[in-house]
Amino acid sequence: MNTDDDIEVIFSDLCADVEIYKTDIDPSWILEVVNEFGTSTVFDDPFIADGLAWKQFEETVKEEGLAAFFSKKEKRQIFH
Repeated sequence: MNTDDDIEVIFSDLCADVEIYKTDIDPSWILEVVNEFGTSTVFDDPFIADGLAWKQFEETVKEEGLAAFFSKKEKRQIFH
């Protein structure tokens, strides 16, 4: 069994400004978006494939825009 010190984080080839990753002990992919203020948005449910995580990111941006990844305070700083 791996200890926390032995866990390897594996990043998807689909990473850009969006992080899609898993560990070597769990096959589920995690989708995380970190905005310019350093605020991290991690999607609650893991994905069975990195491509599905990327698709969720694209759908979120299409439906809500990049504002989906900013707090109300951050939105006021950017958009006002």
